[in-house]
Amino acid sequence: MKVRLLVLLLLAGLLSGCSMLDNVNQSLNYVTEATTYVNDVSSFAEQLPNMAQDALTNPEALDQVTNAFEQMKEQINQFNALEAPAFAQDIHDQLSQYNETFLQEINTYITQITNNTIDLEAIQQSELVKTMQSITELTNQIQQLGQ
Repeated sequence: MKVRLLVLLLLAGLLSGCSMLDNVNQSLNYVTEATTYVNDVSSFAEQLPNMAQDALTNPEALDQVTNAFEQMKEQINQFNALEAPAFAQDIHDQLSQYNETFLQEINTYITQITNNTIDLEAIQQSELVKTMQSITELTNQIQQLGQ
């Protein structure tokens, strides 16, 4: 009887330990995904002014800008779909709010590109750039989550 009880306790301990390990892995995965996402936004923010400048003189570059916007939309949607661990929920919510603005701005620019009414020079002073800066400013907070 004592042996069975001991075996049950050991199994219960192992199962709860596995659950705890899964939570740690999920947390580390989230921090990695969030860091990658913010780095991608930062890279996009750095490249966008040059892409826009090139697009002023090169119609093929305009397609590259459109593709870059579409790819960024996909990344935003993938990030928003992540399930944040409890300790990161506030940062995830903040990023999701920025992402809503980010998506609206991207959709506006895609529509303008499609209608051939975009002012590529205005992108540098746009809400889009400000939103990307807000997202990248969360880098330190996200990195602290992993510690």
